[in-house]
Amino acid sequence: MFEILVIDDTKSVQAFVKSLLGKVKEIHITSAMNGAEAMELIKKGEKFDLVFLDWEMPIMNGPETFQAMKDSHFVTPVIMMTTKNTSEDIEKMLMMGVSEYLMKPFTIDIIFEKIEFVTGKVFKYDV
Repeated sequence: MFEILVIDDTKSVQAFVKSLLGKVKEIHITSAMNGAEAMELIKKGEKFDLVFLDWEMPIMNGPETFQAMKDSHFVTPVIMMTTKNTSEDIEKMLMMGVSEYLMKPFTIDIIFEKIEFVTGKVFKYDV
C-alpha cells in the first residue's frame, strides 16, 4: 500500500484529493487539518510514502510544518500544494527542501504526474 498524508485545512480540498487518488486501489490516504495534527501522526510513528502539504493553514502553516518535519528527521517527499505562486514563494519552499510544488487548482493528470516525478511510482487510474 502506498501511504499518502494530505495536510490541508479545507475539507473540500481533502475530499477532492481523495477523490482523485482514490481511483487507485494501491493508495491509502490519511488526512490532517493542520501541521500540528500532522506532526502528532508523525511523532506517533505513522509512516508515509508521500505528503501533500498546504501552505496557508491555521495553528501551524505549511512552511512551519515542513520545518518541524525536517527537525524531527522526517525524510518522506513533500509536495507543497498551494495557491501561493510568486517566484519568491516557490523558491523559498524549494530551498527549504520540498520535493515539488503543486499549484491549486490542479487536475488528475497533474497530481499523478507530480507523484511520479517525486517518487518514481507510476499508478494506473481511470478518469
